[in-house]
Amino acid sequence: MSHLLSPFISGEELLAAYNRGERMTIIDSHWAKSENSAWEAYAGQHIPGAMFCNPLQHLAAIPTREYGRNPLPSVKDLQKSFDDWGVKQDRQVVIYDAGSNLYAARAWWVFRWAGVDNVRILNGGTKAWEAAGGDVAGGIGALRGRGDVTVKPGSMPQLFIDDVESFAEHHLLVDARENSRFTGKKEQFDHQAGHIPGAVNIPVKEFQDANGTIAGPETVRDVLSRHGITDGRSVAVYSGSGLHSSLFLAVMEYAGIYGARNFIGGWSQWSAIPTKPIVRGE
Repeated sequence: MSHLLSPFISGEELLAAYNRGERMTIIDSHWAKSENSAWEAYAGQHIPGAMFCNPLQHLAAIPTREYGRNPLPSVKDLQKSFDDWGVKQDRQVVIYDAGSNLYAARAWWVFRWAGVDNVRILNGGTKAWEAAGGDVAGGIGALRGRGDVTVKPGSMPQLFIDDVESFAEHHLLVDARENSRFTGKKEQFDHQAGHIPGAVNIPVKEFQDANGTIAGPETVRDVLSRHGITDGRSVAVYSGSGLHSSLFLAVMEYAGIYGARNFIGGWSQWSAIPTKPIVRGE
C-alpha cells in the first residue's frame, strides 16, 4: 500500500499554493478549553479563508469512562461538519493548529478514518505559515461551506480495546506519550498512571523540534528503524486519547510506512476499566 500525498505540508508550500489561487479547504483546529475560547482564538487570528473547527466539539464525542476522553464523533455529526466546512472530493484539505501538530493530526486521522485521502497537516501550524510570509486575519472568518463528501467510517485501521492484549502478545504496541506518563511517574489527565502491558514507549516528541515541527522523512525513518519499525501492518499505536497516537501515525506515513492501527480510546479508556492490567516503570 502506498500514498503519493505526504501527510504534511510546509508553510512555504501552502503559501505558494494559496498565492497560485489553488482551491482548497483550510481548517483551523486550534485547541481551547471551551467552545467559546476556541471561537475567540479563531476570531482573533486565523489563516484567511480558514474554517473554524473546535477539536473538542467537532472531532470527538462526549467523554465517557467506557470509551475514553476523546471518542470518535458520530457519523451524523461528522457529516454535518464536513458539509459545513465545504469538504469536497476534488479539493485538498489542509488542517493546522497553533504549532504542536497534535490537534491537526487528530483531525487528519479523523478525516482519513472517514475516507478523505486528500488531507494534509500544516507542519508547524500558524507559526510556520507566518514564517513563510503568510498573513493572518481576524474576525468571524468563513462560516459555512457546501461539502459533497460522504463520511465512510472505518477507512483507517483501528485497534479496539478487546483486541489490545492479544495484539501486544504478537506485534508491536507503541505508547506515544512522554516517558514520565508511560512509567507512571506523572498522570494529570487519566484515572490511573502507567501503561498497557507489552507496550513500548516511543514518545512522538522524538520526531519534533522545540516548535513542534516534524523532522524530515529521512530523519523520521532513521528513528523508526532504530525501534525496529519498518512495516506498519505489525504496529498499533496509542496515547492518552488519540492525539499523540494520531500524530505518530502521520509521522509513520511521512516516512513511507503505512497500515499501522490506532487504538483511539488509548490510555484514557484502558485505565478507566478496573479489570484491565496496568504496568508502572519501564
